[in-house]
Amino acid sequence: MDPRKNPYAPGAGTPPPELAGRDRLLENASIGLDRIRAGLSAKCLVMVGLRGVGKTVLLNRIATDAEGRGFATVVVEAPEGGSLPALLASPLRTALVKMSRQATAGEGAKRALRALAGFASAMKVKYQDLEFGVELDGEPGVADSGNLEHDLLDLLRVAGEAARENKTALALFVDELQYLERSQFGALLTAFHRLGQMQLPVALVGAGLPQIVARAGEVRSYAERLFSFADIGPLGRPLPCPS
Repeated sequence: MDPRKNPYAPGAGTPPPELAGRDRLLENASIGLDRIRAGLSAKCLVMVGLRGVGKTVLLNRIATDAEGRGFATVVVEAPEGGSLPALLASPLRTALVKMSRQATAGEGAKRALRALAGFASAMKVKYQDLEFGVELDGEPGVADSGNLEHDLLDLLRVAGEAARENKTALALFVDELQYLERSQFGALLTAFHRLGQMQLPVALVGAGLPQIVARAGEVRSYAERLFSFADIGPLGRPLPCPS
């Protein structure tokens, strides 16, 4: 085959010419996101598998589909040794600014932006990789205590309230989850556990190496009830056509 025309081009998250054999996973992800947007319960989806099986491609596809259906999306990749506040601050600001500019926007998105300003200010001292500026003052008493577990929940709560006000949902897509430091991973799990109890329209879709399953259970015992872990492996061979 002419190498210039060969459709097989594996890479780090490079989408294939056709995303075959994953229809059920994509549909289940869509159903879960729609349930969360409607204020109904659904488990967070985490795709698990070895390098090269297509987790990142699937994560990006689900995010693209969600954005096309009106979700406010935040797509990030956890860096090894980086902090969760630094990871989320800028893309979350972008999502909230877009939300605030919608025709139906009320005060909620602006309040969430103020909460983000307070969150970033409180976290800059603790996590020195956080470089973030916002034109608004903080929201006093919201997400500004300096305690990550408390402040992250506060921040996502007000962001979820803004999304609900705008009749949408905020969806976080986090690749390479295994790189999150234990306490930060625990803060993320705690936040989504409480957000689900409050039935706020905030969703998490993640991807990571196989060890993330055991690690999640070690960090928070309720992780198996919070997450739906989808094993992503090689596609099976198609069944032979009956003669």
